[in-house]
Amino acid sequence: MALRKSITGGPPAVPAAPASRKRWAARVAVALAFGAAAWGAWAALAPDPLRDARAALDRRDFRTASDILIKRLTGRPDDPDARLLAARAARREGDFAVAREHLRKFEQAHPPTAAYEFESDLLAAYTGSAAHADKLFAASTAAPDGPDAPWALEAFIEGTLKSRVPYSGAQFDPERDDPALVTKLHTAAEQWLARRAGRPDQVQGLTWQGRIYGYAGELDKSLAKYRAALALDPDHFEARYHLAVALVQSAPDECLKHFDVLIQQKPGNRFLRFLVATTRRRFGQFEGARRTLDAMLATDPNDIAALVELAQLDLDEHRPAAAEPLLQRALRVGPNVPEAHLAMSRCLQLSGRPDEAQRARKRFEDLEAERTARGRRRGAEPPPGIAAPGPLQ
Repeated sequence: MALRKSITGGPPAVPAAPASRKRWAARVAVALAFGAAAWGAWAALAPDPLRDARAALDRRDFRTASDILIKRLTGRPDDPDARLLAARAARREGDFAVAREHLRKFEQAHPPTAAYEFESDLLAAYTGSAAHADKLFAASTAAPDGPDAPWALEAFIEGTLKSRVPYSGAQFDPERDDPALVTKLHTAAEQWLARRAGRPDQVQGLTWQGRIYGYAGELDKSLAKYRAALALDPDHFEARYHLAVALVQSAPDECLKHFDVLIQQKPGNRFLRFLVATTRRRFGQFEGARRTLDAMLATDPNDIAALVELAQLDLDEHRPAAAEPLLQRALRVGPNVPEAHLAMSRCLQLSGRPDEAQRARKRFEDLEAERTARGRRRGAEPPPGIAAPGPLQ
């Protein structure tokens, strides 16, 4: 009876305790699992400037990456990872002075690291050091699957193109350039495309290939690469710009259509407007060229390039009396601009003043010889025409 009472009534049965503990343990496990999931979700969704900056860099959105990192460094100026990433973003955007400043601040706050040395090498290659570019190419080809190989390839390609192909249309010079250079550039671009599968990087790789083929004098292949890049990203400014320049001689109407798109993307870019005006003048579209040049001079009356080009347009229309005041103004602003003297020589010849024309021609030849010598000392010939700020900067 005592056993029966203990089972059916009286004090709580002994077996009930383990069941209660099991239920409690189950509840704790569920709570812990929920907490872990919530923490993981928070960790994934919480603001992380370095993660967001890296994602922007992967999209080749260098401006956004720089903005994120500057904000981070404002609150945490000694963050070494943010500082090096900021240097990388500025370098890839083309702001080399800012990139150098970030590296200087890193060096002030931290001992040199392998990452710092690597970023310094990348910047040196970007800014024209052939020795650093070759070093990075050798390292990337020796370890093509290494995590840093794509950035070494990018620096090699960008630095080499900037130093050897400083303007769209520059071509390989067998008397000056290394015959192996084109092969190395092709190898680097192919490895980049194989390693960087994202659309922005694929578009950039195709654009590089277009420039490399253009440098090698293979125009058809160059055009095909630019068109392939634009098929992936119709808004890619660099690919469209180089395609437009490559089409100037063979397809001026298509060239101008591309320039119109580019101007819509960057309406304040004077260099693009100047190129449109020169292309229109070259192919006899005088009215359109004059409208563009008049608009440029309305906002900057001392724009030497626009003054000389408008004078050339007047000379094309056999109006030397209208051209001469424009050229005189250009020479007051830029007395050492060779093209202004050449245009003045043409103007004076058409005005029936051959002696003055000859003196202007001689001044042009002297200035042009000086400019060519400077270009050779830098390792690259200057482009024909008046120097103007590049459209991609």
